[in-house]
Amino acid sequence: MQVDEFDRRIIAALQEDARMPVSAIAERTALSATPVSRRLKRLEDEGLIEGYAPILDERKLGFELNAYVLINLAAHSDENIDAFEEEIATNPYVIACHAVTGDSDYLVHVIARDVEHLSEITLRRLVRIRGVRDVRSIIVLDTIKEARALPLE
Repeated sequence: MQVDEFDRRIIAALQEDARMPVSAIAERTALSATPVSRRLKRLEDEGLIEGYAPILDERKLGFELNAYVLINLAAHSDENIDAFEEEIATNPYVIACHAVTGDSDYLVHVIARDVEHLSEITLRRLVRIRGVRDVRSIIVLDTIKEARALPLE
């Protein structure tokens, strides 16, 4: 997909405020509203823009704890991988899950109300997934940087 400077300006404006009206985006990009609308539609149709979502404050929703959980499977069979990924997909406290290289098979980002809730999530749910061998949790003490916008170089 070809992305030019005008597309980058449109994307930058949306990363700043996804609810920004087309007229405001047009002002920032030195285009009129019609070309901005056409470009937005193309960016959405081609899948570069996948959707629009609010950024929520997890603490205000009662989730005081962020943790990263390192998980190893007992064996890398299709059955174990499928069972693990299906369970992760249905767990509402799992914010993200990545298959990774290194000493662990998966890196799972979890939110929890408190340490007891994290223990419930990890020891009662994640550890008990068929094929899981090892689970280690890392609790986030402080977030130094959490960029939500992507670089547009």
